[in-house]
Amino acid sequence: MSFGPHVVVAHDSETIREAVRRLLAEAGYGVSAVLDGNQAMREVRARKPQALVLDVAIGGLFAFEVLDAVRAERLPTRTVLIASVYNRTGYKRRPTSLYGADDYVEQHHIPDSLVPKVARLIGPGAPSTVPTMPEQKRQGAQIKDAGEARMQMRYSSTAEGVERARRLARLIVADIALYNGEALANRWEFDARLRLDVEEGRLLFDLRVPAEIRADVDFIGEALAEWYRREGGAS
Repeated sequence: MSFGPHVVVAHDSETIREAVRRLLAEAGYGVSAVLDGNQAMREVRARKPQALVLDVAIGGLFAFEVLDAVRAERLPTRTVLIASVYNRTGYKRRPTSLYGADDYVEQHHIPDSLVPKVARLIGPGAPSTVPTMPEQKRQGAQIKDAGEARMQMRYSSTAEGVERARRLARLIVADIALYNGEALANRWEFDARLRLDVEEGRLLFDLRVPAEIRADVDFIGEALAEWYRREGGAS
């Protein structure tokens, strides 16, 4: 098979990363896949791909740090963010900020919307097969299961539980930041919508994380503080 424009995919879920890689490859794109923000930045610098598909809550460098570097270095790469929390019912609105990315896609729309979005940004891939509707549904089910798995708290020690809780808090805060970018720009003046999303995020976190892990730590507060610290350093 011949390949068209090159796309880098960055996601820490192996299942979602492979699903995205396969969708793009089947659409005729050349694809390389990495699992964190540091690897994404190295791959983008080395390959100078036409597009980068990036999980908004990627580990290592924050997504906005990767996007800032792409812009600062004037790399010829268009960017698409993947929302980090699988949620069909939440956030019935468009994000107010994409950190400078060109577009975004929610996890449950990856099978049907990602390839058209990439094609609009960088053109179609090489001639290729088009996934059938049953295949799209199968891929959608895999992505849903993987998205749910990212939200699970499975651990064998308190230390591992704390680390997983911190990762979950980062996932939730990354989505809050994506959908409330303008409001978060002024950390001292949370508007009502942002306050509601933060409280919903805390509720989701509390439902997922046992009291024995979250009792003495404000993990959502820590994740927000880290986002502000890193965002301030990047701006």
